[in-house]
Amino acid sequence: MTTPRLLCRRLAPALAALGLLAATTGCIIDYRLGKEPTGATVRVPADQAWTDTHVDLAAGDRLQIDALGGTWSPWPGGQYDALGSGGDPRCDCNQLMGVSHAALIARVGDGAPFFVGDHWEQLVGEGGTLFLGINDTRLGDNSGTLEVRIETQS
Repeated sequence: MTTPRLLCRRLAPALAALGLLAATTGCIIDYRLGKEPTGATVRVPADQAWTDTHVDLAAGDRLQIDALGGTWSPWPGGQYDALGSGGDPRCDCNQLMGVSHAALIARVGDGAPFFVGDHWEQLVGEGGTLFLGINDTRLGDNSGTLEVRIETQS
């Protein structure tokens, strides 16, 4: 299905070349009538399995997650960013196997967790509330927080 925005992007150069400014302007108006992206900034603590972002998603929404800063650690003395510590991706201490220990991960509703790292962008397959967390199951000695920006568009 061709969306109005995609159609405008495809037609705008040709319309402009033909001198049809009104039609191009109409595309801009149609685009602006669409739903603008919305965003939220969330602090994700390392000592909590999942942080409720209070961002509700519908299937087909565009979701972008960016780690803005901060450090956290799955053990005393470490300082890691959203990419995690490296470590053993097969450790039974990971929520998501095959992914760096202490990496930023997410899930939508009760769905399976997925790797976010420092940037993730994709269309959402299923709706639900977005949760963010650290790839770790042993939370008692964790410390620190990451600041994360979430942007969505319907």
